[in-house]
Amino acid sequence: MPFKYVDKLLHCDGVNLADIAEQYGTPAYIYSERSLRRNVEVLKEIFIDRGFKVSYAMKANSNPTILKLFRSYGLGVDIVSAGELQMAKHCGFDGAEINFAGVGKTIEELDLALALEIDHFNVESRFELELLEARAKIAGKKAGVLLRLNPDIDPQTHPHISTGLKQNKFGMSPENVRYFLTEAKSYPHIQFDGIHCHIGSQILQPQPFFDLIEYLEQFTDSLKAGGVDITHIDLGGGFGVNYEDPFEDILETTPFLESIAQRAMEKLGKYQLHIQPGRVLVANAGVLLAQVLGNKENGGHHFVIIDAATTELIRPALYDAYHAIFSHREGRPLRMGDVVGPVCESSDALAKHRDMPEFEKDDLMIIGSAGAYASSMGSTYNLRPLSPEIVVNVGGETQLTRKRQSFDEMISLYS
Repeated sequence: MPFKYVDKLLHCDGVNLADIAEQYGTPAYIYSERSLRRNVEVLKEIFIDRGFKVSYAMKANSNPTILKLFRSYGLGVDIVSAGELQMAKHCGFDGAEINFAGVGKTIEELDLALALEIDHFNVESRFELELLEARAKIAGKKAGVLLRLNPDIDPQTHPHISTGLKQNKFGMSPENVRYFLTEAKSYPHIQFDGIHCHIGSQILQPQPFFDLIEYLEQFTDSLKAGGVDITHIDLGGGFGVNYEDPFEDILETTPFLESIAQRAMEKLGKYQLHIQPGRVLVANAGVLLAQVLGNKENGGHHFVIIDAATTELIRPALYDAYHAIFSHREGRPLRMGDVVGPVCESSDALAKHRDMPEFEKDDLMIIGSAGAYASSMGSTYNLRPLSPEIVVNVGGETQLTRKRQSFDEMISLYS
């Protein structure tokens, strides 16, 4: 277990988190290399070794140290912006290792991706397909495309991270996907390779994936009966993590990964299969380290005020997301209250109505599951600087992988 109490003080891979706070300050993101390696090794054995093409959804965490680590295991990347494309290039990924997803790609993004000859564009609408055809013609390229199919399958997750229902903005109807595949000759600069689906995130049951595999088997059979042949099927991502116990092993939280891989190979193994895990690789490999500024009572309500805020972890404000709260010191008595930051918004709360360890001024608080959608969704609201990211390597040494942003760096963006 990468994060555990040693002599009643919380450590990450043998390093006392108080020592990290003293060296790098707070708030700060701490990642365990040992945990990152464990997660990627599991997915490599289950999926890559079966022939799946696995691309890390780097929107979860775009730290270059993590990206380079995943590339060393044979993962590609799934990107959604020009910035992520540039970061992938910076980290050594070549075009064949990059998929470009997202509902609204600009001309500049399409041109950049065409120049890099990326593996696939995941196309979600007619206007995007027509724009890509035009830009590929100008570039003298043929763009590889997976049409994103919206299968109207309930992922049994939070509505804000459901993406595969017909009321969601993502993907195209089966009728539209079928139409474009049968009219492929109308797009001479597009190589229609197959279908992409992504039904949602933080999925903790196998049934939605089984439903998707069954649906895709029937849909592709009907395509073939109509004379349409494809070669690639992309199942997306969405494997969930345990936010209540962020130190649980990946195979305890998602013991069904093997069965999903087996079912996909049985039903769809004649195609090149793809998946794009994100959160499952990084969320519980990281924590947010904060310092308690003080306690406050207001109308009988107890608040613990810390130096971290929604600028470091916005998920609770966006989704009512749960993140476990730990004290640096083991065995503290519990007390009901809210964890809030100093940002001037009522929604600046990282935990509400929570039984949590009792904290005193200057104590260290550790917030779990901060490896995904924490630093990558960070902001400089209230002119708060972006927080540093530190990796604890397998040898128990710390590596500063992103420094704390300075005021001079923030102000330099203004003319």
